[in-house]
Amino acid sequence: MAINQINQVFDLLKDEIKNVEEELLRNLDSEVQMVNEVASYVFKSGGKRLRPVFLILSSKLSGYDGPRSIVISGVVEYIHTATLLHDDVIDGAMYRRGKKAANRVFGNDITVLCGDFLYSRAFVNLVKDGDPDVQMILANAAKTMSEGEVFQLVKTANFDLSMDDYLKIIFSKTAVLFSSCCEIGAVLAKKDMDTRNRLKEYGKLIGLAFQMSDDILDYLGDENKTGKKPGTDLKEGKMTLPLILLRDILDANNKEKIKEIILKDEPNEDDLNYIIELMKKYNIKEKAEQFVDSFIEKAKEQLSIFDNSIYKDALIYLSEYVIKRDR
Repeated sequence: MAINQINQVFDLLKDEIKNVEEELLRNLDSEVQMVNEVASYVFKSGGKRLRPVFLILSSKLSGYDGPRSIVISGVVEYIHTATLLHDDVIDGAMYRRGKKAANRVFGNDITVLCGDFLYSRAFVNLVKDGDPDVQMILANAAKTMSEGEVFQLVKTANFDLSMDDYLKIIFSKTAVLFSSCCEIGAVLAKKDMDTRNRLKEYGKLIGLAFQMSDDILDYLGDENKTGKKPGTDLKEGKMTLPLILLRDILDANNKEKIKEIILKDEPNEDDLNYIIELMKKYNIKEKAEQFVDSFIEKAKEQLSIFDNSIYKDALIYLSEYVIKRDR
């Protein structure tokens, strides 16, 4: 069966994803009912569970087909969801996945503390699993994600942000967890370091491409398809891929105008439209997509050591899916 639709991937893993959903809710066992209520609200809001999908597919590709991939997928989703709860408070988010963000429903204080609970629950389950390699991978990922959030805040409204620093930020906030999931697949199958490193690098490149694609859509996506109003990153003072590419080809006058907009406390609709028109004039969407595509091609190369299988087909398809969700 050739995989060319996302539904085929989820059909392939339907039993495993169902088990992950059950795992997420089963471990909400706080004696403080409000903690369980907030976490349940977030988990029942949906989400494609892409990180568990990558972890389980990497496990199966590597030859492991046991229950630990479900347990560790639950751990990953707890870590991921904790970061979302914290991010929404920091960003003052109004919505998450089409519903009111948890901080709008329950308040900032409770939302932050429930994020802390999910982190704690994740590491309790990691200790129970007992694999020091998996523990170290996810402990380092959590550390990197926390450092990345601080680094991003330090670099807010920094018009001169380098491409290297941008990639460092999106690796920390997004790609490190994708990378960890794919590497863990090889660890569960007790594969050698070359296989581990191949899947680790595949996940890293996919995660970087995933975040860059989101950053492109924030300026140049179709609001009817994305469901998001454009310009969120501009309002938050973030220099992202399309803006960096635009900055680097503008003349001095336009560059200075863009810099003034970035440094504003509250850029307005006219500011956003000015930037978007410049991006259209200089074909920034096409340039940015070509940049992202180069990461995807490198990601696919990492899978060349694996024999052909339905799981390899699914991972190759997903590498395209994560960047073309709403192009």
